[in-house]
Amino acid sequence: MSVKTRKSNGQGHTYKVGNSWKTVITSHGRTVTATAKTQQESKRRAKEKVQQLPIANNGKVVGANKVTLGQYLLPWLDYHHKNKIASTTYRRYRGLAVRNVIPGLGEMQLNKITKREIATLLTSMGAANIGPRSQNQALALISKCMQSAVDSGMILNNPASGLAKTPETKAQITPLTETQVLDLLDKNKGKFMSARLHIAFCGLRQGEALGLQWSDIDFENGILHVHQQVQVVDGVRKFVKLKTDSSVRKIILSDTAIQALKIHKSIVAQMRLSVGAEWTDRDLVFPNRVGSFQQSKLDYQRWQNALKECGISARSLHNARHTAGTLLYANEVGIETIRRVLGHSSVGITSRTYVHNAEEPLRRAAESMNHIYKKNGGSAA
Repeated sequence: MSVKTRKSNGQGHTYKVGNSWKTVITSHGRTVTATAKTQQESKRRAKEKVQQLPIANNGKVVGANKVTLGQYLLPWLDYHHKNKIASTTYRRYRGLAVRNVIPGLGEMQLNKITKREIATLLTSMGAANIGPRSQNQALALISKCMQSAVDSGMILNNPASGLAKTPETKAQITPLTETQVLDLLDKNKGKFMSARLHIAFCGLRQGEALGLQWSDIDFENGILHVHQQVQVVDGVRKFVKLKTDSSVRKIILSDTAIQALKIHKSIVAQMRLSVGAEWTDRDLVFPNRVGSFQQSKLDYQRWQNALKECGISARSLHNARHTAGTLLYANEVGIETIRRVLGHSSVGITSRTYVHNAEEPLRRAAESMNHIYKKNGGSAA
């Protein structure tokens, strides 16, 4: 195999370290550094080093073609995405990498992976009853990773480019009816779950609800401030910022919700007294038995138990958020107001995702037209 040198196609950056300048350039899968007294000299030396990299005729750094996807994927994911995207998104990507992508393709060298191998992986995921959404997320993950390898000069082409996504059929979400909501609230009146249900039907996401602190509730003016959430980051539950600025919002509480929260506060106070010195004071509205962060699984199970007690079939906890949007719409609340309550970035998301064929406003519109026709002498046909 002949070896030659060529100029870098990589990107670099220069910064000052004490009285010197340091330039770092990544090219063809290798990183070079150079230090000098001036910025210009630092860049010149780094570029000179890049030009000395041994490049094979196929355009790759000698030795780079031996790197496997298993060796490359997780370090790439951690470097480019950890702490730069929402922790839930990062965990989802990492989970797909560990559970599906690496077991299927991890031992293959980057330059040996073709469209056929990637398509086979996705097919095997489908055969294992892994849904289209996860298949498409795995494809996106592989494509981004392979594109990074292309940009670094490790491979010539992205084999995932152009592969078709698996068609996704959105599951039909059936919101609770107004009668079901009232039944849930009535059966849990005065219980620990009462306030939690009221907050769920205010449209809060689970992480937002479990991240509420008493300081977020203005009892005097009946206002709930939503500005943070609880997520698991590196195996530890903690407060984190909300995903978007539009998620930070104020919600006007109903009188019944305020009353439920006041009763709930006294329940939490009793919990604190019974635990004593073991209590961890995080000021949480929905703490666990010792005052710390509530596990989302237990919160979810309590929701399922409440549904079962009312004879309602199992639904995701997120269904309460869909229910909130749909019931508001059915009671003639405008889409923009619903968007603000739910914390969406656009009304398009609100109308597409959370407003589910609420027929009542349409029926009222038809009745209004009937009234107009009758008032003006009968049928317009």
